Amino acid sequence: MTSIHDDLKVKQLSLAYAEKLWNEWELQCMVLASFALQAFLLFAAHIRKRNTSTVLRILLWLAYLMADYVAVFVLGHLTLQTNNPRHRLGLLWAPVLLLHLGGQDTITALSMEDNELWKRHLLGLVTQVALAVYVVAKSWRDKRLVVPVVLMFVSGTVKYAERTWALKMATSEAIKDKHMGDLYKALRKFEDSKGNQVPSQVDKYNQEIVGRNKWWLQEEYADLVQAAGDSLPNCINVLTDIPVAPWVLPSIFNMIEEIYRRDKRGSMGGGGGKDWFSSRAYKMGEIQLSLIYDRLYTKVGLRYNQSRPFVSICLQLLTLGTTSTALLLFAMAKKSSIYSHVDIVVSYILLAGAVALELLSMLMVTLSYRSYCFLRDRLGVNRFTRGIFCLIRLVRPYQKPLWSNKWAQYNLIAGCIKEKQAGVITKVMRYIGLAGDTKICTISDETKELICNELDDKVRCQRFSHARGQAILSLRGHRERSEVYDSIDKVDFPRSVLTWHLVTDICFFLTGGDAGHAQRHMRLSREVSNYLMELVMERRVMTSSEGHVAHLKAREEVKLMLKHHNEKVRVEDVEAVRKMLEDGVSHVANSAASSSEGYVQFARNSTNTMRPVLPRAWRLAQILLGGRGDPGRSGGAQQGGAPWELIASVWMEMLFHLATRCEAGFHAKNLSAGGEYITHVRLLLHNRGFGWNFVLART
Repeated sequence: MTSIHDDLKVKQLSLAYAEKLWNEWELQCMVLASFALQAFLLFAAHIRKRNTSTVLRILLWLAYLMADYVAVFVLGHLTLQTNNPRHRLGLLWAPVLLLHLGGQDTITALSMEDNELWKRHLLGLVTQVALAVYVVAKSWRDKRLVVPVVLMFVSGTVKYAERTWALKMATSEAIKDKHMGDLYKALRKFEDSKGNQVPSQVDKYNQEIVGRNKWWLQEEYADLVQAAGDSLPNCINVLTDIPVAPWVLPSIFNMIEEIYRRDKRGSMGGGGGKDWFSSRAYKMGEIQLSLIYDRLYTKVGLRYNQSRPFVSICLQLLTLGTTSTALLLFAMAKKSSIYSHVDIVVSYILLAGAVALELLSMLMVTLSYRSYCFLRDRLGVNRFTRGIFCLIRLVRPYQKPLWSNKWAQYNLIAGCIKEKQAGVITKVMRYIGLAGDTKICTISDETKELICNELDDKVRCQRFSHARGQAILSLRGHRERSEVYDSIDKVDFPRSVLTWHLVTDICFFLTGGDAGHAQRHMRLSREVSNYLMELVMERRVMTSSEGHVAHLKAREEVKLMLKHHNEKVRVEDVEAVRKMLEDGVSHVANSAASSSEGYVQFARNSTNTMRPVLPRAWRLAQILLGGRGDPGRSGGAQQGGAPWELIASVWMEMLFHLATRCEAGFHAKNLSAGGEYITHVRLLLHNRGFGWNFVLART
């Protein structure tokens, strides 16, 4: 009993000592934690636009939320320590915490939804500044620190106000108001000119929309960056669905023709020909999206505001100057006999850290694409701007991707096979949403080049972004009322994606994965097919109730086929999957025939949504591979790699179709999570002159 009593006493003493220790060091630890969170956000925030890591996203999410919570908590705790002689330097820490609440220039919003909450941050600005004033007023003991405290108050308030204003200016409403206002002013000035000399307002608008430099002629990296900077207002128009004035249409036609007649020789990426042009086209889109990311999620867009850039730049210099001066005055003040030695050390860390973060933040902003475009516009091409770009090139080499260069892949058949073979733990994880059928893969340069070069087809160029497979099917003889043509034309987009996804997989397994000389087209077809399935069926982009029901129906049919096939099948075993399909499709068809009157026609309305999907895809695959004729097709059966070239072109048309119809919020949202390839395709089309949205004059 004595031993047990002694153990309890030791534990109680240990807990009491730990509590005492925490009470003594709580405030210092929390203030330093607030500073550490700011440092992490500064260095880690810019990584997210080129990284899809879930771990990074979680860490940034926690740091972004905790940074505000910790700073507010410490400010509130300081109000309880105003008369505590051990924490007299709390009057200096309060304005430093305002600086922390102002955040870092590399991240103002974690997501687009955070921008919409700017009013909440405005309320926080008012309340936290008032709270800091209260802490300082109640803690005032020594006039020797009056100047450093005032300077830090100015710095913290400006920083916090900047963050709130940056959030407001990045809201979708503010962006649309500004760009629609510019459009209205240009239309008004154009109307008032009545064909006379073009007003400066209209000329400025034309430069922002069409651009001053032709990006396809820029061979130098710096010139391409400048061309991307010129097109930034128009790119924001694209991703926010804002139309442009109709008089720029002739310029767009000229751009399309010039790109088709482009000189295939080049030097920027090495080599020449289509691969070089493809590399340059994608790099142009990467730079444009990087600029848009800075505009929506950082203070860079605020720093180089087109209407008042020097005000914002001066405010940044003011913050740096006041913080540096406060550090210098604090170092010169006599304080060792008045304040705690530990608090003095913590104050030095906070002030020196604040100066270091401001300097690093200013350096990062200066070495951004937006900064270079701003300096080049104001100063032209000289030694200074060349020197700035040399530093930018060191940080962002031409060959270094500015986004994750990855896309999600969802395969229906493979997903059903994995679901059937999943263990108990995996099934539980799937049920609660921690596991699924989607995987992330890197996009090959060959795939991107094929997609870019598809836009060189002058015969179909007028139908890009409108057709979703019909254009290439018509050219290859599958005209209207043919079974292949109706599989796209007579159903909604999600159902056509689902049907052709199954068709692509069935063709792959029936040919044993061997496409001859069309191997790369086969690979592209499967990758784009899996990508669009993931977007439409998993993330509900441009989805419909009919398409969703058809997806569930297709999964049910594949599971029925797997149940009928008793042998264990691996996705990688092409021959085994082929045998399963050959045995299972007929079983699915017979099951459907026994419960319905047939399924000859495609689902043309919601009453036909429950028609079987897999048997129809099987028949289409046989038609494409030449094993069965299509009554509506003109010409003979396709041979060799022709089916895969056709399937690849169909998928690319579907990709272009979806790219121009994704809602604006989808594109903007994914810029902060590694980027989406569909967004790059959207700008790829736009920079080639396709998918523009014009103001239509109707009476």
